[in-house]
Amino acid sequence: MCISVFARMRRALIGALVASLLCAGAPARAADQKLVVRMDFSAWGMHAAMHLAKQKGWFAQEGLDVVIQDGTGTINTLQLLAAGQVDVGQVQLGTMAVAKERGLNLISIAGFARKGDLAVLVDEKLPLKSARDLAGKKLACFTTSPWVPFIDPFFNANNITKSNADVVMVSPSAMLSTYASGNSDGFMAQAPFGEPMVQKVRPAKSFLLSDSGFEFPSYGLVTTPSRLSDKEGAIRKLVQIEVRAWKYIYEGHQNEAVAAIQAQRPNARLDAKILTDQINAYKPFFASPTQPNLPIGMQADSDWNVAIRSMEKIGLLKPGHKPSDYYTNALVAN
Repeated sequence: MCISVFARMRRALIGALVASLLCAGAPARAADQKLVVRMDFSAWGMHAAMHLAKQKGWFAQEGLDVVIQDGTGTINTLQLLAAGQVDVGQVQLGTMAVAKERGLNLISIAGFARKGDLAVLVDEKLPLKSARDLAGKKLACFTTSPWVPFIDPFFNANNITKSNADVVMVSPSAMLSTYASGNSDGFMAQAPFGEPMVQKVRPAKSFLLSDSGFEFPSYGLVTTPSRLSDKEGAIRKLVQIEVRAWKYIYEGHQNEAVAAIQAQRPNARLDAKILTDQINAYKPFFASPTQPNLPIGMQADSDWNVAIRSMEKIGLLKPGHKPSDYYTNALVAN
């Protein structure tokens, strides 16, 4: 009888110990599966895959608790990443490379818009045939734009002297309204973002920075090596789900993506046509400049070599860097 009582007590104690250990481990595992993803700005077309995956429950199906934060600029997102306040950022990869040069420990884990999208957008009614015709035209920009370090080299490449280069700096929120109101001839932004934004009020055409010999990698996902070490499994799932979402979108599901953005940001009053046009405008920019058939999300040494040389040429990067300093493809595929 006593043996039976002691056996039951022993089993109860072991059960309690196991339960306590399981409970102690649960918060850590839950924390590993929670990811805070910060975007570049408030919701727009390039955020489509992230919001679609959230709306369709694809993150939750893989056990992820993904919090999507709107951003206040690529630079701010990178600073928050480096400070450990967010887990992943969706930003311009060229700006990430510059931030890394300045001491932030960052790495790109997926590349989506791999062709450079920076452009000068001007009123399509103006009789301009090439970037050289921008001499004397008033262009709006903002001080934290990725365009800023390229302004002088861009004008020099197109034989536009400083006396004929008229760039006015405004706040980011005022740039489009400055152009739309006629207070500038054009503005400096990403072509697939800007053209749809002004189509209804003052249609614009674009002169790409890349056509003047400068490559600047566009949007992708970025994290820090320490965060990647801590949450590699969860971040890997996030990357692969977003790759899946972009494939799904460009297979003809743009309307679903737009509906997802609007559902996730109901108070933003986003224009469905502008979002659709931005998504469609980005499709050709997803192609790698040097390897056109490269799968979505994958990055290439050949692309990064061109970009590194472009940034070295204007002093954004010091000589001696190699592509592996900036990216890894390890998370894109199983």
